[in-house]
Amino acid sequence: MTTHEPKNTPKTGEKTRRARAGSTHVTEARAAAQRVKLDDQAEAREQETATAAAALKKARNKKEQGKPQAARRATATIARAIDDYLLDHEGGNHSAKTLEWHRTALGLMRSYFERERGITLVGEIEAADINAWFAHMRKSPGGHGKVRSERTIQTYARSARAFFHWLVRRETIGENPFDRVTFPRSASRSSRPLTPTSSSGCCWPVTPRACSRWTPRHPTPSWWT
Repeated sequence: MTTHEPKNTPKTGEKTRRARAGSTHVTEARAAAQRVKLDDQAEAREQETATAAAALKKARNKKEQGKPQAARRATATIARAIDDYLLDHEGGNHSAKTLEWHRTALGLMRSYFERERGITLVGEIEAADINAWFAHMRKSPGGHGKVRSERTIQTYARSARAFFHWLVRRETIGENPFDRVTFPRSASRSSRPLTPTSSSGCCWPVTPRACSRWTPRHPTPSWWT
Protein backbone atom coordinates (compact mmCIF):
# COMPACT_ATOMS: atom_id res chain seq x y z
CA MET A 1 0.00 0.00 0.00
CA THR A 2 1.49 3.26 -1.02
CA THR A 3 0.70 6.72 0.41
CA HIS A 4 0.45 9.68 -1.85
CA GLU A 5 1.90 12.91 -0.46
CA PRO A 6 0.01 16.09 -1.36
CA LYS A 7 1.64 17.81 -4.19
CA ASN A 8 2.55 21.45 -3.78
CA THR A 9 0.70 22.96 -6.64
CA PRO A 10 0.98 26.66 -7.59
CA LYS A 11 -2.55 27.30 -6.38
CA THR A 12 -1.81 25.87 -2.96
CA GLY A 13 1.39 27.93 -2.58
CA GLU A 14 -0.46 31.13 -3.38
CA LYS A 15 -2.97 30.50 -0.60
CA THR A 16 -0.18 29.81 1.84
CA ARG A 17 1.59 33.05 0.99
CA ARG A 18 -1.62 35.02 1.38
CA ALA A 19 -2.32 33.46 4.76
CA ARG A 20 1.16 34.28 5.98
CA ALA A 21 0.89 37.84 4.73
CA GLY A 22 -2.48 38.31 6.42
CA SER A 23 -1.08 37.00 9.69
CA THR A 24 1.83 39.38 9.42
CA HIS A 25 -0.48 42.35 8.85
CA VAL A 26 -2.57 41.42 11.91
CA THR A 27 0.51 41.12 14.07
CA GLU A 28 1.85 44.46 12.92
CA ALA A 29 -1.54 46.14 13.51
CA ARG A 30 -1.70 44.74 17.02
CA ALA A 31 1.83 45.90 17.74
CA ALA A 32 1.04 49.39 16.45
CA ALA A 33 -2.08 49.60 18.59
CA GLN A 34 -0.08 48.48 21.63
CA ARG A 35 2.54 51.13 20.94
CA VAL A 36 -0.17 53.82 20.67
CA LYS A 37 -1.69 52.65 23.95
CA LEU A 38 1.67 52.72 25.72
CA ASP A 39 2.41 56.19 24.32
CA ASP A 40 -0.96 57.49 25.58
CA GLN A 41 -0.33 56.05 29.03
CA ALA A 42 3.13 57.60 29.16
CA GLU A 43 1.76 60.99 28.09
CA ALA A 44 -0.99 60.80 30.75
CA ARG A 45 1.60 60.01 33.42
CA GLU A 46 3.70 62.96 32.30
CA GLN A 47 0.67 65.27 32.51
CA GLU A 48 -0.19 64.01 36.00
CA THR A 49 3.39 64.52 37.11
CA ALA A 50 3.43 68.05 35.69
CA THR A 51 0.09 68.90 37.34
CA ALA A 52 1.25 67.58 40.70
CA ALA A 53 4.51 69.52 40.45
CA ALA A 54 2.63 72.73 39.61
CA ALA A 55 0.25 72.25 42.54
CA LEU A 56 3.15 71.60 44.90
CA LYS A 57 4.96 74.70 43.65
CA LYS A 58 1.84 76.81 44.11
CA ALA A 59 1.35 75.50 47.65
CA ARG A 60 4.98 76.26 48.50
CA ASN A 61 4.70 79.79 47.10
CA LYS A 62 1.53 80.40 49.08
CA LYS A 63 3.21 79.11 52.21
CA GLU A 64 6.21 81.34 51.62
CA GLN A 65 3.95 84.34 51.06
CA GLY A 66 2.07 83.59 54.28
CA LYS A 67 5.21 83.52 56.39
CA PRO A 68 5.62 87.34 56.62
CA GLN A 69 1.94 87.72 57.44
CA ALA A 70 2.13 85.04 60.12
CA ALA A 71 5.24 86.68 61.54
CA ARG A 72 3.47 90.03 61.61
CA ARG A 73 0.53 88.49 63.46
CA ALA A 74 2.84 86.83 65.96
CA THR A 75 4.76 90.02 66.75
CA ALA A 76 1.96 92.63 66.64
CA THR A 77 1.70 94.15 70.10
CA ILE A 78 -1.50 95.60 71.52
CA ALA A 79 0.14 98.98 72.09
CA ARG A 80 1.39 99.21 68.49
CA ALA A 81 -1.98 98.08 67.11
CA ILE A 82 -3.81 100.74 69.14
CA ASP A 83 -1.43 103.44 67.90
CA ASP A 84 -1.98 102.35 64.29
CA TYR A 85 -5.73 102.28 64.87
CA LEU A 86 -5.74 105.84 66.22
CA LEU A 87 -3.57 106.99 63.32
CA ASP A 88 -6.07 105.42 60.94
CA HIS A 89 -8.88 107.42 62.57
CA GLU A 90 -6.79 110.56 62.48
CA GLY A 91 -6.03 109.98 58.81
CA GLY A 92 -9.76 109.60 58.19
CA ASN A 93 -10.27 113.10 59.66
CA HIS A 94 -12.35 111.84 62.56
CA SER A 95 -13.17 114.22 65.37
CA ALA A 96 -10.93 114.77 68.35
CA LYS A 97 -13.73 113.55 70.58
CA THR A 98 -13.83 110.22 68.75
CA LEU A 99 -10.06 109.84 69.05
CA GLU A 100 -10.18 110.59 72.77
CA TRP A 101 -12.99 108.07 73.26
CA HIS A 102 -11.02 105.29 71.56
CA ARG A 103 -7.80 106.27 73.30
CA THR A 104 -9.44 106.06 76.73
CA ALA A 105 -11.34 102.80 76.15
CA LEU A 106 -8.53 100.93 74.41
CA GLY A 107 -5.97 102.23 76.89
CA LEU A 108 -7.98 100.73 79.75
CA MET A 109 -8.28 97.46 77.85
CA ARG A 110 -4.55 97.28 77.14
CA SER A 111 -3.64 98.07 80.75
CA TYR A 112 -5.93 95.33 82.02
CA PHE A 113 -4.63 92.72 79.57
CA GLU A 114 -1.00 93.48 80.37
CA ARG A 115 -1.39 93.82 84.13
CA GLU A 116 -4.05 91.23 84.97
CA ARG A 117 -3.78 88.68 82.14
CA GLY A 118 -0.15 88.97 81.07
CA ILE A 119 -1.12 89.56 77.43
CA THR A 120 0.91 91.89 75.23
CA LEU A 121 0.21 90.58 71.69
CA VAL A 122 -3.09 90.95 69.84
CA GLY A 123 -2.90 87.33 68.67
CA GLU A 124 -3.08 86.14 72.29
CA ILE A 125 -6.40 87.83 73.09
CA GLU A 126 -9.37 85.48 73.41
CA ALA A 127 -13.06 85.96 74.12
CA ALA A 128 -12.61 84.99 77.77
CA ASP A 129 -10.08 87.81 78.23
CA ILE A 130 -12.53 90.40 76.88
CA ASN A 131 -15.34 89.11 79.10
CA ALA A 132 -13.00 89.26 82.08
CA TRP A 133 -12.24 92.90 81.24
CA PHE A 134 -15.97 93.72 81.26
CA ALA A 135 -16.38 92.06 84.66
CA HIS A 136 -13.34 93.93 85.98
CA MET A 137 -14.76 97.30 84.94
CA ARG A 138 -18.00 96.57 86.81
CA LYS A 139 -16.11 95.94 90.04
CA SER A 140 -13.25 98.44 89.92
CA PRO A 141 -13.79 102.19 90.45
CA GLY A 142 -13.33 104.62 87.59
CA GLY A 143 -11.35 107.82 87.37
CA HIS A 144 -13.55 109.66 89.87
CA GLY A 145 -13.45 106.83 92.40
CA LYS A 146 -16.94 105.61 91.56
CA VAL A 147 -18.03 102.33 90.02
CA ARG A 148 -18.59 102.69 86.29
CA SER A 149 -22.15 102.62 85.04
CA GLU A 150 -23.31 99.97 82.61
CA ARG A 151 -23.72 102.65 79.98
CA THR A 152 -20.05 103.60 80.30
CA ILE A 153 -19.03 99.95 80.00
CA GLN A 154 -21.15 99.65 76.85
CA THR A 155 -19.37 102.68 75.40
CA TYR A 156 -15.97 101.12 76.03
CA ALA A 157 -17.21 97.80 74.60
CA ARG A 158 -18.25 99.49 71.35
CA SER A 159 -14.76 100.93 70.99
CA ALA A 160 -13.18 97.50 71.56
CA ARG A 161 -15.57 95.88 69.07
CA ALA A 162 -14.65 98.41 66.38
CA PHE A 163 -10.96 97.89 67.16
CA PHE A 164 -11.10 94.10 66.70
CA HIS A 165 -13.09 94.45 63.47
CA TRP A 166 -10.36 96.76 62.23
CA LEU A 167 -7.70 94.18 63.13
CA VAL A 168 -9.49 91.53 61.06
CA ARG A 169 -9.91 93.93 58.14
CA ARG A 170 -6.20 94.72 58.25
CA GLU A 171 -5.45 90.96 58.43
CA THR A 172 -3.52 91.45 61.65
CA ILE A 173 -5.56 88.62 63.20
CA GLY A 174 -7.27 85.77 61.43
CA GLU A 175 -10.35 85.43 63.65
CA ASN A 176 -12.23 88.02 65.66
CA PRO A 177 -12.45 87.04 69.36
CA PHE A 178 -15.17 89.65 69.88
CA ASP A 179 -17.54 87.53 67.77
CA ARG A 180 -17.73 85.09 70.69
CA VAL A 181 -18.25 87.77 73.35
CA THR A 182 -21.58 88.55 74.99
CA PHE A 183 -22.04 92.28 74.59
CA PRO A 184 -22.88 94.10 77.87
CA ARG A 185 -26.54 94.91 78.35
CA SER A 186 -28.12 97.66 80.37
CA ALA A 187 -29.88 96.69 83.56
CA SER A 188 -33.59 96.24 82.84
CA ARG A 189 -35.91 98.53 84.72
CA SER A 190 -38.93 96.67 86.04
CA SER A 191 -42.16 98.58 85.72
CA ARG A 192 -43.92 99.17 89.05
CA PRO A 193 -47.69 99.54 89.37
CA LEU A 194 -48.98 102.97 90.32
CA THR A 195 -50.13 103.40 93.90
CA PRO A 196 -51.78 106.35 95.61
CA THR A 197 -48.48 107.13 97.29
CA SER A 198 -46.41 106.92 94.13
CA SER A 199 -48.95 108.74 91.99
CA SER A 200 -49.47 111.62 94.41
CA GLY A 201 -46.44 113.40 93.07
CA CYS A 202 -47.52 113.31 89.41
CA CYS A 203 -51.31 113.77 89.58
CA TRP A 204 -53.40 116.77 90.64
CA PRO A 205 -55.55 116.16 93.71
CA VAL A 206 -59.22 116.08 92.95
CA THR A 207 -60.91 118.82 95.03
CA PRO A 208 -64.17 120.74 94.60
CA ARG A 209 -62.21 123.84 93.74
CA ALA A 210 -60.28 121.97 91.04
CA CYS A 211 -63.50 120.61 89.64
CA SER A 212 -64.97 124.07 89.51
CA ARG A 213 -62.32 125.04 86.99
CA TRP A 214 -63.94 122.75 84.46
CA THR A 215 -67.50 124.06 84.94
CA PRO A 216 -68.82 126.23 82.08
CA ARG A 217 -68.93 129.97 82.65
CA HIS A 218 -72.48 130.27 81.39
CA PRO A 219 -75.28 128.10 82.69
CA THR A 220 -76.54 125.44 80.35
CA PRO A 221 -79.91 126.43 78.81
CA SER A 222 -82.84 124.43 80.10
CA TRP A 223 -83.98 123.53 76.64
CA TRP A 224 -80.68 121.58 76.03
CA THR A 225 -81.63 119.05 78.63
